[in-house]
Amino acid sequence: MTVLVLFLCISPASAKQDNVTLQLKWFHQFQFAGYYAALEKGFYTEEGLDVTIIERDLSFNPVDLVLEEKADFGVSNSAILLDYLQGKDVVLLASVFQHSPLVFLSKTPPLLHSPHDFKGKTVLMSTATQDIELISMLRKERIALSSLALIDRFATPEDYFDPEIDVIAAYLTNQPYYLEEKEVPYSIIYPSTYGIDFYGDTLFTSRKQVINNPERVRKFLRASLKGWAYALSHTEELIDIIINKFGSLKSKEHLRFEAAAIQKLVQPDLVKIGHINPKRWENICDYFHEDVNTLKKRDLSSFYFDPTEGSVVMKKETAIYISSLFTITIIILCFTVYIARKLKNEIHQKMLFEKKLTKSEKYYRSLFENTGTATVILGEDFTIKRCNNNFIELSGYSKTEIENKMKWTEFVSLEDLARMREYALSRKAGNMSVPTSYDFKFMRRSGEIRNIHVFVGLIDDSTDRVASLVDMTEKVKTQDLLIQTEKMLSVGGLAAGMAHEINNPLAGILQGAQNILRRISPANKANIEIAHKQGCSCDQIYNYMEERGIVRMLEGIQNSGERAAVIVKNMLDFTRRNEAGMTSCNLNELIEGILDIISCDYDLKKKYDFRHTEIIKDFKNDLALVACYRIEIEQVLLNLIKNAAYAMYETSKVRAPRLILRTQQDAKYVTVEVEDNGPGITNEVRRRIFEPFFTTKSPGFGTGLGLSVSFFIITQNHKGVFEVDSEVGKGSKFIFKLPRTQVQND
Repeated sequence: MTVLVLFLCISPASAKQDNVTLQLKWFHQFQFAGYYAALEKGFYTEEGLDVTIIERDLSFNPVDLVLEEKADFGVSNSAILLDYLQGKDVVLLASVFQHSPLVFLSKTPPLLHSPHDFKGKTVLMSTATQDIELISMLRKERIALSSLALIDRFATPEDYFDPEIDVIAAYLTNQPYYLEEKEVPYSIIYPSTYGIDFYGDTLFTSRKQVINNPERVRKFLRASLKGWAYALSHTEELIDIIINKFGSLKSKEHLRFEAAAIQKLVQPDLVKIGHINPKRWENICDYFHEDVNTLKKRDLSSFYFDPTEGSVVMKKETAIYISSLFTITIIILCFTVYIARKLKNEIHQKMLFEKKLTKSEKYYRSLFENTGTATVILGEDFTIKRCNNNFIELSGYSKTEIENKMKWTEFVSLEDLARMREYALSRKAGNMSVPTSYDFKFMRRSGEIRNIHVFVGLIDDSTDRVASLVDMTEKVKTQDLLIQTEKMLSVGGLAAGMAHEINNPLAGILQGAQNILRRISPANKANIEIAHKQGCSCDQIYNYMEERGIVRMLEGIQNSGERAAVIVKNMLDFTRRNEAGMTSCNLNELIEGILDIISCDYDLKKKYDFRHTEIIKDFKNDLALVACYRIEIEQVLLNLIKNAAYAMYETSKVRAPRLILRTQQDAKYVTVEVEDNGPGITNEVRRRIFEPFFTTKSPGFGTGLGLSVSFFIITQNHKGVFEVDSEVGKGSKFIFKLPRTQVQND
């Protein structure tokens, strides 16, 4: 009687469980709800299985983990057949998703509705087997991957809203939710529309597992399908389980969206869950053979799991004997199991807790390293406790040099340091009005200053703060360039009007001064005759006017008028185009011609001499042609080179003048750089350097129109880019870029 009571008290959970591992193909979400249901509702336990579900580590392939016996079962897609055809010993257990969720999403206007519109567009997809049905669709439609601007990788959340990416490979269960949440219009291109109707998620194992443990395979398959039936009819319960017990980062609304999409893919009302249609798999096999010529023909009969494989038919007497032996063994071990149960539960709970901690740490590290910005964690005394790779790249220091050794204040320029400390003190005093984001100057290891916008937030239950830095240097340069361009557009119209208005009275002044000088000249016969007629000589009149300074005054009027005429001519260059029209030019040859012109140039006023200037030519070979007004570009080059010579004269007593002329090119532009080793330009001067009539030269040595005219020629007449880069004491570099006439291979 005692034995009977003990036997009846034994629950299925107290029997020794068979440890089994399931490897998922992605992170925890509703996509694997059936397996969570089988685990949490005890379906695996009823079958005598102790199942551990492992989410995807992107460093490893689930198929390889199963074949290497690091996992017993795995989740894949139709690519599992490709693995089988390539000779891998995999066995299909169930086709859970009757249709694949993989699609293309077009989300950048104008929206695309056919794969034939992809040519020339930026398409993000993985060419690995993960996206194999999409690749098969493109090949079936004869759309070469080389015709796309392909980004070969998996999509990240930032990619969904990147305007530079036209099309992304996506799951119907996932990415559309993000776009709908942000009200971003999109269109879906389904592979099934073009005859590619593959299976979605599949459950598989290895041939070795089927041969050695057929009963375990049958039990696991039976419990998993039972779990899927439960999950699809209890979605809200499973959503809570996924969030609370498996730590999914998706919101409830997102998981509901995913569950609704998966219901349509599994189709439990139309076919039995996990149904395998050999004919459909044969069609998929045919596509794979068309796509991969190296595949060998292989019989698919070994690809499907046979539930009767490995089963043993026992005689009734044998079954009774084994059952009795099992019962006696259980009774003997009953007390041991009973005592161990509590310990096992405690160990299990501890393992779950450790898994959650490990997962939380993994997500935290992933977020920290992949935010897309330079991010640091700061202690209360501004010590940098942690920094990601983006901050290391921005600062120029190594991780070991920064973490717990350097302070945030070491990267802040002196002009911003007092303001930052004031913010920190106010925040510490509880002032909630202190800005959580602001701009400041960031000092790199090289001494370079970068314009940074920082977002600072307090970490909960801690005095530590997290700071995310966005480099705004290029944006600031672009804004300065836009402001300068707007100035030049307004000045261009003003210059034309002023020049025409000044030209008429200026011509009268020059003509009058010239006529007066001619009519007092002793060399003119008419002047001599009229002077005699008045009773004096022409020489006497001229000598009197020269001694009184009148001749000098007249010559001064004439010289000033001629100089004013030059200024007017330069002003007209703002709007006047070269009548010769645009021609295709090689800028290397253009620079060589200018060097021939200036090689003998010598300025008596400043005494700069190109014969004593070191000229370095760093020219790009096979430079692409540019369409330009040749004379205008020559004028720009002359202005830049002569300005460099003038600047280098000021430091010629300190260091020998050196002029570097450099050409480069990329996919859009041909670039010319004129670099000198003169005194450099201050930030104040650099902001005004392209303004008309602004000059740092002494009176009489410059009109202040050379650079402004050059800027107008490059940016307006040629639709190019004009920039300046300078550091006081080290020299200046003027850079202009002209569009290439056509895209050429460098």
